[in-house]
Amino acid sequence: MRYTATNITTFVMFMFTLWVIIGRFRSKPDASWPLFYYLGVVAYHQYLPSRLNEYLIYTGTIAALMMRFEFLGGFFGWTVRFIEFICLVLLAYQFISLTFR
Repeated sequence: MRYTATNITTFVMFMFTLWVIIGRFRSKPDASWPLFYYLGVVAYHQYLPSRLNEYLIYTGTIAALMMRFEFLGGFFGWTVRFIEFICLVLLAYQFISLTFR
């Protein structure tokens, strides 16, 4: 791994992704702070285009926005949480693979 600004930024985004994954299990599902994380991911994607999968970013963002609604519960709420968890895990994999490339 070379210590460049891009690699360090990518590793910081990886650490933030792990923080969001852990925080999603510890906090309420309607917390607002993961939306700031997704804002950072979209900014990272705009700064370094074609490094991350766009569909993964926007699917996770939409799932986080849908979890803010109060009417989500039962199977539909669980499905949205699972989709966001899968998106976060895949984003973490992409960040760590970009860091140690």
